[in-house]
Amino acid sequence: MASSIETKPASGETASAEPRKESFWTGGRVAVSVIIAGLIIWYAVARNSSKNVAPPSRVNTPATKPLSGNNPGAPPAFVAIPTEIRDRTVRTLDGDSLKLSDFENKVLIVNIWAVWCGPCRMEMPELIKISNEYKSRGLVVLGLATAFNENKPQVEEFVKSNNIPYKIIFDDGTLEGPLVQAVQGRSVIPQSFIISRDGKIVKHFSGFNASQTPKLMRDAIEEALGNGKS
Repeated sequence: MASSIETKPASGETASAEPRKESFWTGGRVAVSVIIAGLIIWYAVARNSSKNVAPPSRVNTPATKPLSGNNPGAPPAFVAIPTEIRDRTVRTLDGDSLKLSDFENKVLIVNIWAVWCGPCRMEMPELIKISNEYKSRGLVVLGLATAFNENKPQVEEFVKSNNIPYKIIFDDGTLEGPLVQAVQGRSVIPQSFIISRDGKIVKHFSGFNASQTPKLMRDAIEEALGNGKS
């Protein structure tokens, strides 16, 4: 019985066996693959961790922050106002004197504004509504006009013509500077500080956004009023 090592196809060409293939996964390639996989896993973990870390507090982002935008992303909450600041005597537009500590059993809104400030003028009707709405529940609104960039007679005329019902402080920087510094803010307007009964800034609004600020402010007021008796 004849045997043959070679076979010839019909075409007459010699057919040969396929050469043996070397494995793709050589030692070097395995090592490189492990390193790449490790880098991918490290990147995924690092990226996920960064999402769970709160970003640095900022109060100067336009549109929702600056003293001309709104601040839903605010500075550290519950900033205690030093006693020396709460006990500083300031003068109101009508000549009376007061201190923030006079209202220790009340929730305060201190609003920094100016007659020439467009967003301040837009915000004022909302503050009047809020003052009227929450006064009986223990809220006090204080307007703070700064003496270094305001004309007192103009402020008086504006307050009178707009029937602003709450007290306006004519400030020389006694309150404005420390309050803005406390929330790591900047000198832009309007700004509003919601202060709890125990003298902590529990919410800070920088600027005014008609579609967001009123609701956010009411939510913060409700929360502050709810953390104690009226």
